[in-house]
Amino acid sequence: MHETSIVNSIMKTLEMEFEQEKLNKMKAIHLKVGILSNIEPRLLHNAYSAYHLTHPEYSNVGLHIESVDIKIKCDVCNHVTEVKNYRFICENCERPSKNLIQGQEMLIHKVEFED
Repeated sequence: MHETSIVNSIMKTLEMEFEQEKLNKMKAIHLKVGILSNIEPRLLHNAYSAYHLTHPEYSNVGLHIESVDIKIKCDVCNHVTEVKNYRFICENCERPSKNLIQGQEMLIHKVEFED
């Protein structure tokens, strides 16, 4: 399950970015996960819960995952289209496009801390 390594990477990134005093005040992590990222939010939540077994200091930190839709930009007319039903066709000129501009990402979007 690669979600476990993803959770470990997220936490290592946060530990590199913030001082321990700040991490002790962390209350929520917000992620943006693209539909094409090959990350299953439910499994990511399960991996995050398992992470708490060995890192109880973060057990009160919530994990929030926002799913990000797929968007393409047409190579012909430059129109941005939200992809529906995995049909990578420009809604403006109806030509196929493989120019993906959104939907593969996995980002730490926001981290909340106690005041």
